[in-house]
Amino acid sequence: MLNLYKVYNFPCTIIRLYQAYGPYQKFNRLVPLVIKSCLNDESFPCTSGIQKRDFLYIDDFINLIFKIFKNKKIRGHIINAGSGKPIKVKQLIEFIKKYSKSGKPHYGKIKMRKDEILNMYPSIYKAQKILKWRPKISIQQGIKKTIKSYSEKF
Repeated sequence: MLNLYKVYNFPCTIIRLYQAYGPYQKFNRLVPLVIKSCLNDESFPCTSGIQKRDFLYIDDFINLIFKIFKNKKIRGHIINAGSGKPIKVKQLIEFIKKYSKSGKPHYGKIKMRKDEILNMYPSIYKAQKILKWRPKISIQQGIKKTIKSYSEKF
């Protein structure tokens, strides 16, 4: 895609999205799966949760997309979309458990893959510098909003 930009000046930007989450996400992703299990006060298996990941609330991601559309300086670039604040998966699960007031995670029941990357999170420096973009929703705020959207279902 960037080759199209370089050769033909095709106006494109590549967005490298990390862990986006938010209301009404399908249950095949970590955040909604844990929320569903916690809201139903279920026991659920997890890894030890030592992996660090970056979670971006959907509203912040949409805001980034609009900034990319409006800014011609970003064409031909790759932009990382993340919060810039990685947390351990276990910490995320504990936030969900705390805010949902239930749930029984069983850490260590799922073995980590041999090729599991322990620390996977982006630098959002380019988005901050060129687009003057910064996520506004903290992980705590985003998790609370997401739990609220799912608690209406259960």
